[in-house]
Amino acid sequence: MKSIGFGLERVGLLGVVQPWLAAVLLGLLVGVAGYGFTKVTFDENLRNVFGGSTKEFANYLSATREFVDPESELIVLVEGDSLGKPETFSSLRDLQFELQFIDGIVDVFSFFALREAPTGNSDDAPLVVDDTIDELTGARVARIRSHPLLGSRLLSADASAMVYVVTPENKGAPLAALRVIKAEIELVAGEILAGSDVTATVTGFPAIRIGIVDILVRDQRVLNSIAALIGFVMSLIIFSSLTAAIMTAVPSIFSAMIVAGGLGALGMPITVMTNVVPVLVMILGYANSMHLCRAWRLRRDAGGSPVEAARYSIQTIGPACILASLTTSVAFLSLVFSDVRIVSDFGWVGAFGVFFGALVVLALHGFLTVTIGRYWKAGETNASTVLVWLGGPSAAIGRFTVNHARPINALVFLLVPIFGAMYAVLQPAYSIGENLSKSYPASAALVRIDEQLGGSYPIHIIVPHDNLAPTSPEALEAIGAVHRAVAKIEGVGTPLSLWTLVEWFGDATDSASGERLEQMIAHLAPTAHQRFYGAKGGSLISTSIREASTAVTQKLIDSIETTARAAGGEEVIVTGVTVVTAREATRTIGNLNFSLIGAVISGLLVILVAFRSWRIAVTSVVPNVLPLLGTGALLFFLGGGIQFTGVLALTVAFGIAVDGTIHYLNYFYQFGNDSKSLHERLVETTRRIGPQLIGTTAVIVAGMATTQTSEMPTVVLFGLLAATTLLIGLVGDLVVLPALMAGGAKRWFTQFSNGRLTAPTAE
Repeated sequence: MKSIGFGLERVGLLGVVQPWLAAVLLGLLVGVAGYGFTKVTFDENLRNVFGGSTKEFANYLSATREFVDPESELIVLVEGDSLGKPETFSSLRDLQFELQFIDGIVDVFSFFALREAPTGNSDDAPLVVDDTIDELTGARVARIRSHPLLGSRLLSADASAMVYVVTPENKGAPLAALRVIKAEIELVAGEILAGSDVTATVTGFPAIRIGIVDILVRDQRVLNSIAALIGFVMSLIIFSSLTAAIMTAVPSIFSAMIVAGGLGALGMPITVMTNVVPVLVMILGYANSMHLCRAWRLRRDAGGSPVEAARYSIQTIGPACILASLTTSVAFLSLVFSDVRIVSDFGWVGAFGVFFGALVVLALHGFLTVTIGRYWKAGETNASTVLVWLGGPSAAIGRFTVNHARPINALVFLLVPIFGAMYAVLQPAYSIGENLSKSYPASAALVRIDEQLGGSYPIHIIVPHDNLAPTSPEALEAIGAVHRAVAKIEGVGTPLSLWTLVEWFGDATDSASGERLEQMIAHLAPTAHQRFYGAKGGSLISTSIREASTAVTQKLIDSIETTARAAGGEEVIVTGVTVVTAREATRTIGNLNFSLIGAVISGLLVILVAFRSWRIAVTSVVPNVLPLLGTGALLFFLGGGIQFTGVLALTVAFGIAVDGTIHYLNYFYQFGNDSKSLHERLVETTRRIGPQLIGTTAVIVAGMATTQTSEMPTVVLFGLLAATTLLIGLVGDLVVLPALMAGGAKRWFTQFSNGRLTAPTAE
C-alpha cells in the first residue's frame, strides 16, 4: 500500500540518517524563532474582531473617522454611598478639574460640565456649581438626570455612581499612550479620593483593549507552560520512562516554540484567535509523538536497534501523522475564505502551524531516537505501563462493538438526524462583553454602567443633509424627525444630537435658532463638534443600548434602522461597534457553519486521496460528523446559542478528531492479519490502537483544559467545546467506526492483501 502521507514522512528520516545535519537545521529554526519572540506583537484593536471588506464595516470605519469615536474614550466610574456628601462632592469637583490637566486629554465630560440652558443675556451658568450648596441633594440629582445633554447617563438615580467621560487628544492613540493616560487617571483619582469610601475604576473600550492585550500576553506565557508540563507528566505516566517522556515532550514543545516565534518573525500580531494556535500545535505534537514513540518501543522490544526502530516508526506511523496534520490543516484552511480578517488569519496561521509543527515533530523524533533512545531500556516496557494495561479494556470495547454492530449502527443513524436538527436550530449568540471576563475590573465596571446608567453599547445614526448647513432649518427638521422617532423605541437610551440642543433652547427650527446653535458650537472644543456633525455633510444622532446577545440586539438594531429610515429617508445610516458586532457576528457565524461543512468535505476528500478508496472516505463520515452534531446537541440542551468562537472550535476539533480515525484505519491496514476474520481484525486493531487513542485524547483534552485558566471567555469556550468534541470523537473512533466496518459497511472491509481491497468473502 502506498504511503498515505504522500511520502512527506521522509522528513523524519533526516533525523535518523543525518542526525547532526538535522540538529543544525532545527537549531537554525530555533534561532529564527528566538529572534521572532523579540518581535512578537499583539493585536491592539478591538474592532479587528469583525474587520473585513463588508459594506457594514466600511460604514463603521467612515463613521469613526468623521464623528466622535466611543472606542477612543475612557470612562471613569466613581461609586460609593457617600458620593453626594459635602466632603466627597468637593473631591469629585476637584477630580473634574485635575483630569483636564493630564497630558493627552482634550476633554472631560461629567455632570460638572453641564450648564443651564443659554438665555442669550449672559454666560451660561454651570448646572451644579453653587457656592451655597456643596452636596448632591435630591433636587440637584433630579436636575442633573433630567438635563437633556445625557444627564441620566452621567449620574445614577440613587446617586451612588457617576461617570467622567475622558476624550484623548488623539482619536487613534496607540495602546502605549492610552496605558500612560489610564495610569495617570488612576493616580490622580486615587490621590483626590483618598480617605473617602468611594472608588474609581477606569473602563471604556480603550481599557478593555488594554485588558485583552494583557490577557493575550499572559495566556501565551501560562497556557504554553502549563500545556508543556501536563504533556510531559502524562507522557511520563503513560510510558513509565523519563527518556520516553523527553522523546515525547521535546518535539512537541519545540514545534510550538517555532510556530509562536515564527509569527513574530513574520510580523504577524497575535490575536484573540491565533493566541491558541501554539498550544494546539504543542498538544497535537504530543499526540503524534506518543504514536511514534509507541511504535518505536514495540520495534525495540522485538529486537530492533534504535536506528531500525526509528526507521520503522517513521515509515509505519509517520504517514498517519502527516495525513492527520493535513486533515487538521485543511480544517483550518476552510476558514481562510472568510471576509473577516481575524478569521482568515486564524485559518492561515493554524493551517501552516499545524502542518509545519508535524514536520518538526517527525524530524526531532528521528533525531532523539538515535541519540538518547538507547537510554530507554527494554525492561522499562512491562505489564504495568498504562498503554499495556489499557489493552484489555480496549479489546473488550472492540468485542462489544463488533458483536453489537447492527444495534450500534441503528442507534447512530437515529442520533445523527436528531443531533443535526438540534444543531440546525441553534441561534447565533455573541456579545462584545464575552471578549473579557466579568471579573476583570474594566469589564465589570462597564457592566455596572450598563445596568445603572442606561446602556453602555453605542449606536451611531448618521443623517445626511447634502449641501445644507447642519444648523439650517431644513437640516434641523430632518435631524429632529429621526431623533424623535428613535427616542420612542423601547430599550434605546436617550439620544444626543443637534436636536437635543434645539429642545434645550426651547426654540423652533428657524434661522435664529440656527444662529444660536452656531454661536454655542463655536465655543466648543473641536472634538465636541464631532458629537453633532461631520465635515463631509452629515449629522450624528448617538444613542446606546444595553449589552445582550445578538439574538436580542439585532432585532433592536433592525427596529432602530427601520424607524430612522422611515423618518429620515433610506440614506440614513445606522452603525457603530454595537451594530457591526451584532450583524457581522450573525453573518460570520452563518458563513463559518458553511466553512465547517467545507472542512468536513475537504477532510474526507483528503482521506479518500490518501487511502485511495471512496469506501473508506464514506465510512469515515459518520464517526467524525457525530462529534460535531453531539456537541451542538449539548449546546441545545444547555439552552445556549452558537457563538462565533464555538463554530471555530468545532471546525478545529473536527480536524483533530479525524486524526484518530486515520490512525485506526492506518493500523487496520498496516498491521492487520489477512488470515483472520474481519471481526477478529477489528478486535485486534482496537486492542492495539485503542490505548494509544485513549492516551493521545487524554493528552489533547488535558492540554485543552489549560484554556480554562484563561481570563478571556472566548478562549475558555474554545477549549471547552473542542475538548467535548474530541471526547465524543474518541467514542466515534473506538465504537462507531468499527461498528460500521463490521455492520453496514461490512462488505467494504473484508480481506486486505498487498495494499488493495479484495473481493468480499464470507466469514
